[in-house]
Amino acid sequence: MKNCPQCGKAANDNEKFCTLCGATFSENGNAPVNSVCSYENAEPHGTFQLPKATTKQEFLKLDENKKIRRELNTSAVICYVCAGITLMLMFVFLGNVYSLIDVALLIGLGLGIHIKQSKVCAIVLCSYAAVNVLYSLIVLRAFGGYLILIAGIYSIIYTFKLDKLWKRYQQETPYHS
Repeated sequence: MKNCPQCGKAANDNEKFCTLCGATFSENGNAPVNSVCSYENAEPHGTFQLPKATTKQEFLKLDENKKIRRELNTSAVICYVCAGITLMLMFVFLGNVYSLIDVALLIGLGLGIHIKQSKVCAIVLCSYAAVNVLYSLIVLRAFGGYLILIAGIYSIIYTFKLDKLWKRYQQETPYHS
């Protein structure tokens, strides 16, 4: 373990940058090569600038990712609306207990996409929606469940796109090295 001489935060010996102030550690350990303050509007010193985001959640909040954020939120809202419609129809037509499972599944998957941007939830939602559409076509002889399928497809596209951008951001930002 070593301490950053700039801010005093403890750091592992293999870390190249201080996670608090952004100081770059020299080859011999503690002395900073260059540093920046931890404020968002900091000017770069040398070639290093403290990144704006250190977690995937912070990265998603960057202005560059506004469209991805909007699309994922839209997919989640569609899940919530479909869950609400299912719940209403269950009470109107005295549906069975399986409708409650349907509602819980839609809300849970929507939350996973909305809060965690989960690729797994997106894949499960799309698979579940495909089964729902097939069930509607075969048993009910009607085309139903397509809104959930659209939400599933969009959530897959944008969760994978977000993950790809996040990995590239981590590689390009010295902070994550």
